[in-house]
Amino acid sequence: MTIKLDKNTITPELRRLMAQVRAPAPIFQAGAKAIQVAISKHLKALQARGNAKGWPPQHFFAGAPASVERNVGIARVSNSGAEITIADPRFVHRITGGVVSAKRRKLLAIPLTAEAYAASGKGSIRHAFPGLKVIKLPKGVFLVREVLEKRGKGKLSRLLIRPLFRLVPSVTHRPHP
Repeated sequence: MTIKLDKNTITPELRRLMAQVRAPAPIFQAGAKAIQVAISKHLKALQARGNAKGWPPQHFFAGAPASVERNVGIARVSNSGAEITIADPRFVHRITGGVVSAKRRKLLAIPLTAEAYAASGKGSIRHAFPGLKVIKLPKGVFLVREVLEKRGKGKLSRLLIRPLFRLVPSVTHRPHP
């Protein structure tokens, strides 16, 4: 997946100075490095601000083989410009936003509780929450857990359902420029 952003905001004075330089590649190298560092800092800042709902962090940008440092780099530097790449399409999606649709199954499971969020992405939901049931309600389709609520001495217990995940075909993420 390639995204190309050509941004030429060079001022007329800088353009004149660049025309006088015989080999501007070192200037482009310095600029590319600054942009590479800025993109990495931006992605780390997105992670550092935490989840909007205050749920446990999943360290999206921190994994060793999938870390920001390994996936944001300088691809090419020449006398005419520089090219910075973001190798992981998940990072590009985080910046540009877009639609995420179900690939392996028909529906995506969107966590509704902190407990469900902490377990999502760590293997099968069936292993994390055995006994989940699918329920269709007017507001959508949900994965729920049945909970027996004890009401006190001498009173009957009642069965409650706790929605843990909402099932949807796709979600749209806002861009984080």
